[in-house]
Amino acid sequence: MRTLWKNALLMTMDDDRRSSVVSGDLLVDGDTIHAVGPNAGVVATATAGRDASSAGRDASPGTTTVDATGLMIIPGLVNAHTHSWETVFRGTSERLPLELWMLETYPPTAAHPMSARLVYLRTLVAAMDALHGGTTTVLDDVGELPWQTAESLGAVFDAYEHAGIRATCTGGVADVAYADRLPFSSGLLTPEAVEASRAAMPPSRRVIDDFVALSEYAFATQHGRGEGRLSYAVAPSAPQRSSDELLLAAADLSARHDAVLHLHLLETRLQAAMGRERYGSTIVEHLERLDLLGPRTALAHAIWLSPGDIGTLGASPATIIHNPVSNLKLGSGVFPWRPLADAGATLALGTDGTASNDSLRMLDAIKTAALLQSVADADPAAWPSSDEVLWAATRGGARATGRTTEVGSLEAGRRADFVVLDLTLTTNFTPLNDAARQLVFSENGGSIVEVWVNGERVVRNGRSTRIDERAVLAEFRELAAEYLAGHRQTVAANRADAQPIRNAYDRVCQTPWPEREVLS
Repeated sequence: MRTLWKNALLMTMDDDRRSSVVSGDLLVDGDTIHAVGPNAGVVATATAGRDASSAGRDASPGTTTVDATGLMIIPGLVNAHTHSWETVFRGTSERLPLELWMLETYPPTAAHPMSARLVYLRTLVAAMDALHGGTTTVLDDVGELPWQTAESLGAVFDAYEHAGIRATCTGGVADVAYADRLPFSSGLLTPEAVEASRAAMPPSRRVIDDFVALSEYAFATQHGRGEGRLSYAVAPSAPQRSSDELLLAAADLSARHDAVLHLHLLETRLQAAMGRERYGSTIVEHLERLDLLGPRTALAHAIWLSPGDIGTLGASPATIIHNPVSNLKLGSGVFPWRPLADAGATLALGTDGTASNDSLRMLDAIKTAALLQSVADADPAAWPSSDEVLWAATRGGARATGRTTEVGSLEAGRRADFVVLDLTLTTNFTPLNDAARQLVFSENGGSIVEVWVNGERVVRNGRSTRIDERAVLAEFRELAAEYLAGHRQTVAANRADAQPIRNAYDRVCQTPWPEREVLS
């Protein structure tokens, strides 16, 4: 099926890192963008066997023509870091730093797995949330620790296939006990707390072997599903949560299967302190020693970096993923956007999960990323431009999800993943002064009328064209309530461990930081 969108405002996201808003046409042929710009109508007729001089007439038979006057078409947004696990926990916490928040959202002891049906529903709801806001590609660091199985991973892939979204789904893994991820733990945690934490973690060798086996299964059976929309990535949770053996096993899988290697990096000051305690260096320096900063590597957060770290990451081909909303909610810190960008780093954007954000609206992440840097740097020249932030939310995200040549721009040969906004529907683009700036600072999703993935319209007027959203939400509410009833008991038990962690948090926050000026 061929569709010609005529007289649209097109935000193409060219290679020069500009949004490049132009007036013109968009020709889509099946799952691929065939032509973009003023001459797309000419291509539509010429490639159908008619003389190009007929371009002023209707497109050739077999081509559906859409009058796109008053519409803006942008590349589908790419959410380069989220966790579908957290869909169940939306709104369950506030005023907690990451390490204390994890006690409630990812309890280290006595927690229990979700049923495959709940995994499917929670992922489907996450996909709905993303698509409604114009996100067409997600990297889901699933977060099913430590119970990820072939069945649960299959349920995640099933949900994304049915929703119609493009997704890179991870095999998440960690083999370091919770108590051993914290700095100063030997002096702050009771022996009983340390022992309970270590007892809850299976032996490292078993964790690694199970992870490799699951990953090989996923590459063989899940990778490439949904007409190529779905892929598998490996995701050791973070260096402080992973042994070197696990990190290297994941890197080997990534290299052999040409897959994304996704890690959390230096999200909090505690993690920075843990890195120095464990490695005698920064965590970035340790990753460089292990040769883990290659082109397939995507690093989420990267807040507590030394000047040397920034130089190392800027010189590396790894992609850095900024998660501004969750960083603010969890009090993690301010991402060093301008230093990283000036050092040459490739930047992407993510929402993080629905328990640390608490939505998957990339437009929120885009606006917050554009505004946050004014708190960190008084020099306006250091603040990211609208073009820079939009590039991170599209082309940077394409790089982070392993889809550099597939998505992220409106260009011939790219997959037909795009979002249609009606510029006359809301006040967001009235008057229309600068489309890129108004998309960043004014748009809230209310102008989105259609979302297309792989040449298929998957959202129309705020509703999925593929699934019964009301039925999905009703069943999800029921199963989530049942799960949360048991989960709350687990959280209550784990809160007994909160005070020692609070002590560690306070100790690090009160320690002068040698590498970065800490905002007061």
